[in-house]
Amino acid sequence: MQGKLNNGEKVAIKVLSSESRQRTKEFLNELSVISNITHHNLVKLHGCCVDGGQKMLVYNYVENNSLAQTLFGNA
Repeated sequence: MQGKLNNGEKVAIKVLSSESRQRTKEFLNELSVISNITHHNLVKLHGCCVDGGQKMLVYNYVENNSLAQTLFGNA
């Protein structure tokens, strides 16, 4: 799914399964680690939303809906 930030930037939104066994505390700890990693081959994590059993991640939008294609081309 895609959306836009308040500044107009396109973002990709990943909705995690509500059936995931990962607890909210573990999910937030993992997000803390991911958000502190930067590399030119990784999309930026903008943030997340945790509301009850629903968890969402917000990343940079990658054209063509394929990170692999962006990184590796049409190999």
